[in-house]
Amino acid sequence: MSTSILDNELVEAMKIFETPKFMITKDENGEPNSSLIMTWTVYEGNTLVYGDFLSEKTRKNLNAGNNEMSIMVFTMGLDSWLVKADFESFHWNDEIYEFIAQTPLFRYNQYTNARGAGVAEAISSSDKYGISKPSVLSSFIKAKLAKGKAPVIETTEGNMPKNIFKVFSQMAAVKVLAFIDEDGYPAAFPEFGMLPVSSNTVVMKRTEEKRRGYSLREGQRVAISLVSLEPAAFQMKGTFHEIDENTAYVTLDRVYACSLPRPGVRVDLPMLTREE
Repeated sequence: MSTSILDNELVEAMKIFETPKFMITKDENGEPNSSLIMTWTVYEGNTLVYGDFLSEKTRKNLNAGNNEMSIMVFTMGLDSWLVKADFESFHWNDEIYEFIAQTPLFRYNQYTNARGAGVAEAISSSDKYGISKPSVLSSFIKAKLAKGKAPVIETTEGNMPKNIFKVFSQMAAVKVLAFIDEDGYPAAFPEFGMLPVSSNTVVMKRTEEKRRGYSLREGQRVAISLVSLEPAAFQMKGTFHEIDENTAYVTLDRVYACSLPRPGVRVDLPMLTREE
């Protein structure tokens, strides 16, 4: 009998459809990709399953054989876990697909239909990390005070449109930073102390990074998921730069819309272009 990797509290959090789950994958070059995929849930034991829907880049990474992945589970109460997993395969027309077809998004909505049920086996789970509301405020203020430390350089790519810049500047917006960990698996953590300095530069405090035992490297590729209260989701990709032990900044070179009507479309360019 296999040892349970997921504790009961985490299992219950994953079973709640409304609990945000950020799925982190990577491509053949080690570029992280972060997608908000609410349909992840526990199938049985350490086996996890999700309904594939509006996640082109994620599916592309998995189909290319990049099976090392992670899921950051982030509750409405600001508790979070990181689950590292090995992706196994997509299922169609079997009991696993039927299981996911009966979950809320697919069962009660005539406009959504899972293209497949993605199955992964959890290999590890972090401790639970909680973030208090005073800590959110403190991190936000510290990030505002650190804005002057990040250099601003004009670029032709990676510039956030004004509406995304405005969302990113909000304290209540959820911001998750993803990267590839030292063991080769993608990882992620929430950081409310993250704010745009300019349309293509983001300053961040390193509170949650250090708290979780991570140490991002100068020049490391990262992906930032941004989710507003509306809700609307966006993703930025860029390069991590260290300012000091407590502060860093990210120079952006890609910005994507992740919500309907055009998920996966780059919005940092004059013409909307789907990523190839």
